[in-house]
Amino acid sequence: MVALLDAQAPHLATVTSRDDWDRARLYGRTATGLLRYHYWMADTSPARMTRLCALRDLMMAHNLLALAERGPALVHAHNSHLQREKSTMQMWQGPVEWWSAGALVSARLGDGYAFVATALGTIRHQGVDTPPADTVEGLLYALPEDRCVIDARRLATALGDTRPAPRVSPWFGYSPFDPAHLADSDGIVFVKDVPQN
Repeated sequence: MVALLDAQAPHLATVTSRDDWDRARLYGRTATGLLRYHYWMADTSPARMTRLCALRDLMMAHNLLALAERGPALVHAHNSHLQREKSTMQMWQGPVEWWSAGALVSARLGDGYAFVATALGTIRHQGVDTPPADTVEGLLYALPEDRCVIDARRLATALGDTRPAPRVSPWFGYSPFDPAHLADSDGIVFVKDVPQN
């Protein structure tokens, strides 16, 4: 289906609206991505989770690039999906590493891609208490504002050779900001305390 859409692009562009054309491309991307994903779900090799994570972020990257074709877009996802670096996760079989959607999109868009990370101070109702002072979250927690946007590169420059310690979250639902990615992030949105809803 995708090959047919690509092969007939000049004709289809003259007989369909931009929205119909984009919708057809979206359906084709989705179908192809899901078929690949389900193929690798059946894999029993140790590489299974790496391939699944990589495919998920590749599908996200394709959708982000499709959005970027239409104009500027602001998207929200976990830092590990939008960062410019490789993503990592500890799984039952060991560490898993893959290129994030942000890394894939950044490689294509260059300066046209910006990444603003999210960092949180506390989520007390989930056991995430005041961050240690030597972490990125701890440094930001000491600021007087409840919410702020920080220039990550400027913060990295101000810290110089001092490298913040990585924070460890006791709750699986919060993955702290990786201080190794500070200089490669364009900004950080920091929320001091997340209340229970």
